[in-house]
Amino acid sequence: MAKANYVRVIIDRAIHRELDYAVPESLTGRIGVGSRVRVPFREKSALATVVALPEQTEAKGIRPIEAIIGDAPVLSEELLELARWIGTYYCCPIETVMRSMLPQVIRRAEIGWKKQLSVQPGRKIDSDELEKLRKRAPRQAELLEAISNLERPMRAAQLLRQTSLDNQTLRALVKRLRSCVRKLWFATRTLTSSSSQLQICF
Repeated sequence: MAKANYVRVIIDRAIHRELDYAVPESLTGRIGVGSRVRVPFREKSALATVVALPEQTEAKGIRPIEAIIGDAPVLSEELLELARWIGTYYCCPIETVMRSMLPQVIRRAEIGWKKQLSVQPGRKIDSDELEKLRKRAPRQAELLEAISNLERPMRAAQLLRQTSLDNQTLRALVKRLRSCVRKLWFATRTLTSSSSQLQICF
């Protein structure tokens, strides 16, 4: 993306005009037409969509944007042009058209959490240990054996489908081997959500 010193935005409120903001040096090069941003508006903050990158502005008392929402533009220049055409043709505010183009999760800049469970063997399973478990809980033993045969991490849902076992069996096995379970949490900012992963190692 080209470095931008100023942005022209349409905020998510029906004010029927576009506003100019400055781009802090730390954010130049990361913003483009179609990006979602958080900007100061009156005494509060508002979400907005960048519609242009003017080299200069005649606006007075210009303020800097507060943050970029997401890692990439969510609307292309072609879609922005379409939004302007729709607004003109149907005589409706451009803000209304923009709202119809953006999914709710993007309009609200909501951050959700998606939990993905994966399994992998952290050590070699002793055959005697497996036999003892087989006598007490054969379904858990079957699942543990399947995990021990994995060469790489696998999504738990995929493994359960392959073994025709269920989540209840997995939860029971996790509870039994609770001391071997570790949680790895990490956040990745995207347009719709952050994600986290729960990894189980035996």
